Amino acid sequence: MRIASVHIQNFRSLRDVKVEFDEVTTFVGPNGVGKSTVLRALDWVFNGAKDSLTAEDIYAEAGAAARIRVRVTFDQISESDRVALGEKYAPSSRDEFTIWRTWGADEDKITARAMAFPQFESVRVLPTAADKRARYNAIRSESPDLALPPWSSVAATEAAMGEWERANAGSLAEAEVSDSHFFGFHGQGKLAELFDFVFVAADLRAYEESMDGRGTIVGRILAKVLDTSAVLSDMHDLAIAFSEQQAAITSRHLGTQLDALAQELTNEVSAFTLGRQVYLSSSGAEIRPQTPKIQVSIQDQSVNTEVHRQGHGFQRALLLASLKVLSRNGTDSRQGAMCLAIEEPELYQHPTQARALAAVLRSLASLPDAQVQIAYATHSPHFVDPRYFDQVRRLTRKNTEEGYPAVAVRQASLDAVCERLRGFVEERSIRSRWDQVCLKQLAEAFFADGVILVEGDTERAILEGAVLGKTLAVSGVTVASAGGKPHILLPYAILEGLGINTLLIFDNDSGVRSRMTLQGKSELDIGAAELNTQDQNRRILGYFALGEEDFPTGVLSQRLIAIEDNLEVMIAKDWPEWEQKRAQIVADGRGVAGKHMGTYGLAAEECVTLPGGSFLKLLEQVSTL
Repeated sequence: MRIASVHIQNFRSLRDVKVEFDEVTTFVGPNGVGKSTVLRALDWVFNGAKDSLTAEDIYAEAGAAARIRVRVTFDQISESDRVALGEKYAPSSRDEFTIWRTWGADEDKITARAMAFPQFESVRVLPTAADKRARYNAIRSESPDLALPPWSSVAATEAAMGEWERANAGSLAEAEVSDSHFFGFHGQGKLAELFDFVFVAADLRAYEESMDGRGTIVGRILAKVLDTSAVLSDMHDLAIAFSEQQAAITSRHLGTQLDALAQELTNEVSAFTLGRQVYLSSSGAEIRPQTPKIQVSIQDQSVNTEVHRQGHGFQRALLLASLKVLSRNGTDSRQGAMCLAIEEPELYQHPTQARALAAVLRSLASLPDAQVQIAYATHSPHFVDPRYFDQVRRLTRKNTEEGYPAVAVRQASLDAVCERLRGFVEERSIRSRWDQVCLKQLAEAFFADGVILVEGDTERAILEGAVLGKTLAVSGVTVASAGGKPHILLPYAILEGLGINTLLIFDNDSGVRSRMTLQGKSELDIGAAELNTQDQNRRILGYFALGEEDFPTGVLSQRLIAIEDNLEVMIAKDWPEWEQKRAQIVADGRGVAGKHMGTYGLAAEECVTLPGGSFLKLLEQVSTL
């Protein structure tokens, strides 16, 4: 069982948001847009105490009378899940299972999609026994063929209706059934045995989670991993032995005294009534066996310390390590599935640690028998693997026509990207998740408000030095390279699917014939290269629905620019000062001769003279992104 989708209504900043979940689901977007709110809504569904919300948790524009409602749909229902849930909730004809949690002024309830008899549901939803009795009796009168027994009590009627439904499966229909005992607010219901949602908030204090207590991460680990049956059995025997010894000691020291005092009381009572005898006996405190509390401490070189005395980085590392242990030991086929939801997993982590943690989290989700889902809200590209671009959910917020803010969730699904690129990129290369060079730079681009997509790293370095380093970086615009023209449409389609404004800049390579001629290449090779270049140019124009042209030049659309030949040729004509600065940097020993990304970027950054001609127009178009 795993979370397939979530629908959140009127919860904090989320008015009406639907999110699909994967094995790993990564939430990105600006601060305050609602990434963590999605995870907190799920935490409320699975772990929130009854009436844990207040009116302040309602989406502000919805009004105080609005209801908060979160729907969670599960898929990958196993046979053991079906057995535990029963035919009512997980019939063999359905591949999904759905629950809702609803909160309003007068309600906080769990409901589930189940097979039920619609008329009976009209009884179950009523609040009082009197209302239920009246509706039930009306059904008996209207439908005597149902052969329902007379009303006696709520419990008896519920049992009778359930028995009728089990015997008449063909008369049932899907309905939203209120069944709080099925998934109790204290985690004692059936679903809590099948699915565990663990939320790690950014402000969660690791040392509190390292205590052995109900609901803490360490407490959950101990409950799932440690077999305490032998301990409790021995504790029970110890309690019996203690009680017996306590009784013997009390009798030895107090028995005679109690007998004498009882006799004295009996003598005094006989003055008022006959036939009564007073007895005095000792009663020791009852000893109940308890599972021992486990303490966590850290041996730091020669010093043993409590967890809260460690640094924040170590505390966070311990917390995440505990999650790994919990997921590895707590989700076998008997104990159910788990979703680990983490807010800002990069907190207090060095880059190398962050990369390692991201790899560990992904590996947890890929274990065949672990049944672990991972979800996190992050600001770090270390936690985004561009090969799994379809697992990224990008949240943005803007005002609607009515004037209130609304959050939108965008994703670039595999199917959608393949459809966008049909006829331009082979579908199997997208679905096989090859480690394509065109995706290398996308991790950072997923966090940008706008992206300038270029062919290679040298173009990227020049534009960053000439433009981004001075004007656009503060606007949230970044430059990403695709590793060559043949690969450039895939990252563009992905960014487009995520709703990120992207400007694609490519070389038209119109000088390919002259360059190859100077290199002494054969006419056959030159002709083949020229045809290949023309085909690539036409493919790009075709994707943007523009007319076919062998060597397009200039601003072709708001999102597409073709450079005459290549960027270096354009710069030589329109920005000669850049070449002078590059040569000076190399002569000073601060750069490398030839085509070098770092040297190109430094020359663009240090060149104080503005470019002109076509390159200036290109930069002006970039500034409109």
